[in-house]
Amino acid sequence: MSGVGACRAQDRQTESYLYRTEYGRRYAARMEMGVSLAAAYMGVSAAEGFPLAPRLGVRGALVMSLCWAERYGLQLELGYVFNKIRAEGADGVGHDVRSNVMEIPLLFSLRGMGPLRLNVGPVLSLAGTGRYDAGTERVEFGRLRTTVGYSAGASVALSQHLAVDARFTGNMGRTLNYYEGLEGRNYGYWATLGLCYMF
Repeated sequence: MSGVGACRAQDRQTESYLYRTEYGRRYAARMEMGVSLAAAYMGVSAAEGFPLAPRLGVRGALVMSLCWAERYGLQLELGYVFNKIRAEGADGVGHDVRSNVMEIPLLFSLRGMGPLRLNVGPVLSLAGTGRYDAGTERVEFGRLRTTVGYSAGASVALSQHLAVDARFTGNMGRTLNYYEGLEGRNYGYWATLGLCYMF
């Protein structure tokens, strides 16, 4: 009889342990870290005087996510985006403008929909440059990112570590740019498609 009681007590302890383990797995916060690499298309609503033709670029980022309840996440990234755009003046002469942006997106991630995740949030662009070469001189075109922007997108998990990420990033307003004595305000946006690997 004492043996049966001991077995039942042990079963209750095992059940309690499994419940706590499952509870902790489902609700405890956890950290994810990874890297991402994507193709970046930069679209520009050009000002009068110097039309702009965008070209494909590249984006790379370090990714850190705080996840809880297996349904929500707060994702912080440190990213670098490089693009070129072609600017042409009234005389038909053009130059390649190089845009370099260091960005910090802070995204709220909605999960729990199978492999699909939805992401939205603000983007801080703390360092951004736009320059072109005219002969041996490097000329300032002006930055093509506003300091504060926004981002929205979706990702699909292909496995435990790999996901495909699609994203749209926009400016909060227009930027002031200069080209060959002309001045204009432009609105830029970025569409990216790439892979994210989480360790």
